[in-house]
Amino acid sequence: MIDHKDFMHGAAPVAIADSEMFTALNRASVKYGHYVVNHDRHLFIKYNDGRGPGDYFFTFSGEDKQRIRSEAAPLVFAVLVCGNEVVTGIARDELSRLLPLTNSAASTVKVSAPQGRQLRISGPRGQLPLIARRSFPERVLA
Repeated sequence: MIDHKDFMHGAAPVAIADSEMFTALNRASVKYGHYVVNHDRHLFIKYNDGRGPGDYFFTFSGEDKQRIRSEAAPLVFAVLVCGNEVVTGIARDELSRLLPLTNSAASTVKVSAPQGRQLRISGPRGQLPLIARRSFPERVLA
């Protein structure tokens, strides 16, 4: 039987592998959902299995934030799988504009995904500009 978390996480690597910009995918650490794509991009995949359209919430624990913050690679992304509706990726610097990466307390990011409209991503520190639904995986591979 396929584990539910594997099923949900699988949406992101499949979209990446289907891209012409894809060359390689490797596990990056013992942390579940941490991958290296194209030998230079670290992805930390999180999922919310809610049914859309609507809002999806992603909690970043102190450990999650520490791993993302301390990754030495310059290209680090949080990849957010929003149920069966959409996948998006946000760069580490964008994530730091949404939540405090240096704080060990858990923080939540909200992805609002109204049907047929751009994604609105917000956190305790603010909100990012609207992100196109079809921006993944190019947003992390470009």
